[in-house]
Amino acid sequence: MTEAGRPLLAAGLLAFLLAAGITHPRVFAAGNDASRWAQIEAVVDLGEGAIDRTSFAWTVDRVEAGGRSYSNKPPLLSLAGAAVYAGIRAVTSWRLADAAALPRIVYLVTLLLVGGAATWLAVEMARALAAAPGLAAAERRLVLAALLAGTVATSFTSTLNNHTVAAALLFAGWRAALAGHGGRAGLAGGLAAGVDIVPGLGLLPVLAWSAHARGGRGATGRLAAALVPCALALAAMNLALWGSPWPAKMIPGARDLSASLAPSVAGVLLPERWTYPLEALFGWHGFFSLSPVLLVGAAGLASACRRRGGAEARLGVGLGEARLLAAALAFQVLFHVLVAGSYGGWSYGFRYLIPLVPFLLFFAPLALAGWRRTLFALLLLPSVATAMLGAYHPWPPAFEQSAGRHPVASLVTNPVGGNLAALLAARDPESAAARWAAGRFVSPDRDEQRRYFALFFWSRGEPEAAGRFRP
Repeated sequence: MTEAGRPLLAAGLLAFLLAAGITHPRVFAAGNDASRWAQIEAVVDLGEGAIDRTSFAWTVDRVEAGGRSYSNKPPLLSLAGAAVYAGIRAVTSWRLADAAALPRIVYLVTLLLVGGAATWLAVEMARALAAAPGLAAAERRLVLAALLAGTVATSFTSTLNNHTVAAALLFAGWRAALAGHGGRAGLAGGLAAGVDIVPGLGLLPVLAWSAHARGGRGATGRLAAALVPCALALAAMNLALWGSPWPAKMIPGARDLSASLAPSVAGVLLPERWTYPLEALFGWHGFFSLSPVLLVGAAGLASACRRRGGAEARLGVGLGEARLLAAALAFQVLFHVLVAGSYGGWSYGFRYLIPLVPFLLFFAPLALAGWRRTLFALLLLPSVATAMLGAYHPWPPAFEQSAGRHPVASLVTNPVGGNLAALLAARDPESAAARWAAGRFVSPDRDEQRRYFALFFWSRGEPEAAGRFRP
C-alpha cells in the first residue's frame, strides 16, 4: 500500500469498527426506523408496498391513503435495505417476522447501509484533508476524530436512518464537483435527494455551480444527465410502492399520522413557539450544544467567506465556492429551525442538520490557529461524550412539543440527561450518581422516574429491562 493510502485505510477501518460497536440489533419504538423496516418487510416478505400487514404496522411514521397504510419515508434507503435483506434471507432463510432472526437482520442491514455510509464519509474526509495543501497533521487528526466520534451524526450511525447516508452522498458529491466530475456529483446529489429530500435538493445548486466552475459546460451537462435517471427512478419507486409518483407525504388525500397532532406543512409539524429556532440550535436538543466542535467548523467557514485566498491556500476551496456553500448551509439551518418542529420527535438532538456535519468540520482547520486548536481538542471531549450517549439510545422518549405531549416522555426535556440517567439506572440504580441523574434529569418523584425508565427501555426494545422499572 502507498504512503498516501494508509491514512484513508485507517480512517475507514476506524469508522467501520466504531459503527460495528454501536449499531443496535433492534427496532425502536419511536417509529422512525420502524417505518423503514415496515417498508423492507412489505417489499421482501409480502411483495407489496403497503405496510398494514407487516410486523411494524404500528409505527406512527406512516400515511394512510385509499384505506391502506404506507411508510412516509423517502423510499430509496428502504429499498436498498430490502435488497440487502433479500440477499441475507436467500443465504440464511432468516425472516423479519422471526423473533430470533430479527436482531441479526437489523444489525447487519444497519451496519452495511448506515455504517457503510459512515465509513465512506470518513474515507472521503480523509482524502479531502490529505489533498488540502496547507493543513498540519494534527489538524487532520482532530477533524477526523470529531467526524468519527464527536457529533450527533455518530449517535445516529447506530440506527437505520437517512441522515448519515445523505451526509456521505452530499459531501462526496461536493468533492466530486470541486474536481470537475459532473457526472459523479450529479449521481451523488440525485441519490441524496432520494434519501433526504430537503438537504439533497437544497445542495444541488452548490454541486452544479461548483461543477461548472471547475469543469465547464461539459461537467454541468454530465451532472444534469446524471440527475435525470435519478429523478425518474425515484418517481418510479414511489409509483410502485403507493401508486403515486409523489413522495408519500404528498399523496393527494393522504393523512400523515406523524403530523396529525399539530399544524403541519407537507407532513412536517410546525414549531409552536417563537423561541424554537434558538432551542433547536442551542437548547437541550440543540445541534450545536450537543456537538460544540461544530461551532469551530462554523467559525472556520465564516473565515473562509471573509478572506480571499485563505480557504484556497489551505483547503483548495475558492472564495466564491465557500460563500455559495455557506449560503446553502445557512438556508438548510433556517429552513429546518423555522419549519421542522417537535425536535425530530423522540430524537436525540436536532437530527435534521446531520448532513451539514462534514461540511462544517472540513472548514474547522481555518479556525484552529494557536490556542484555538487546544480549544477544539477540549470541546472534543464533551462532544464525544454526548455522541456516545446518543448512540446508547438515538430515539429516547423526550419532550417534543405540547401538541403531542406524552405524559411520561415529556418528563425529560434534556435527552442527554435522560440517556445518562437511564444508563446509570441500568448499571447501578442505587448509586449516588444514578439517584442524582434521575432526580435532576427525569423527576424528583421516584415513581415518575420508574415510569420513565420503563418507557425508555421499552422504547429501546428491551422489555425485560423495562419490566424491572414498572411501578
